[in-house]
Amino acid sequence: MAVKVPPKDLPLLLPALKKQLPMSLCVYTPISLITRGLTGYDVYVDRLPEVSSVVVITNEEGLNDHDHEKTTCIYTSEDTEDVVLRDLLGKSGLLNQPVIVAPFVSLKTNRIIKDISCTEGSFVEHLSITVPLFCCTAVGQLPELPKGYSARCLRHEDFETILTGVWYKDFDYVKSVKRVLALGALSVGVEDSSGKLVAWTLQHMSGMLGMTFVIPEHRNKKLGKYVTVALTQKMIAQDGFCLAGIEEENSVSVALHEGVGFIKMDQPFVTSVYYKKGCDAGIEHIKIPSSENKMWK
Repeated sequence: MAVKVPPKDLPLLLPALKKQLPMSLCVYTPISLITRGLTGYDVYVDRLPEVSSVVVITNEEGLNDHDHEKTTCIYTSEDTEDVVLRDLLGKSGLLNQPVIVAPFVSLKTNRIIKDISCTEGSFVEHLSITVPLFCCTAVGQLPELPKGYSARCLRHEDFETILTGVWYKDFDYVKSVKRVLALGALSVGVEDSSGKLVAWTLQHMSGMLGMTFVIPEHRNKKLGKYVTVALTQKMIAQDGFCLAGIEEENSVSVALHEGVGFIKMDQPFVTSVYYKKGCDAGIEHIKIPSSENKMWK
């Protein structure tokens, strides 16, 4: 059965989801943020308190807010029967929405979403990206910053600057960055001597390390390594591990992360976008650019 969890009861979910980390991270982190003030979401689970499937869905408030990300965070454990998540997706109302944006889900979860929405339902798959997952539980030593640079946490007003280093900036869920930073999401930024933000990384609403970028004229100074190690240390201190999704053709980033202690996992994650047939989804701008157009750090 599907259960809608009242906001006051959301903290009760976290201990059970913590036992299922790291794979439950994609719902564990947003639920943690909701308990701290993130708005525009409803949470459905298959049962309480020992949950095995969770849907964090944009509610009516979020759908009606132009500045709110239209994102659905979904998790189901590997030993859970497909019918459980199928029931949860139906009862949550997800299939009534015109667009389904499901970032950072497992292969199993993605298969079920696709079967229900496209094969059995009335949706069309707009895009699907599979990205390898890397995990770190013990990170290398934090390098020293070069003279004239200083570190700080990112702030919500850094949002526009952060987007300059994000090739997937048109993905709607990126809007969450501004709001989660305002709630104190883990992050690391580096300023030059003039106070300009020149390097950064942060913890996505999905719980993963990402959006790492160094402005071109400040590269080859190990600033990318600095922000990566610094944030990984914070995330390990908080959860005991750090996850990052890195496309295989991004050899520079793969080498950087493996060099500081990340190990490629057997389980990748998938980000997919579906839209209802006959619906003016307004998502034509969301495409997968070629690798040569991606501004890797």
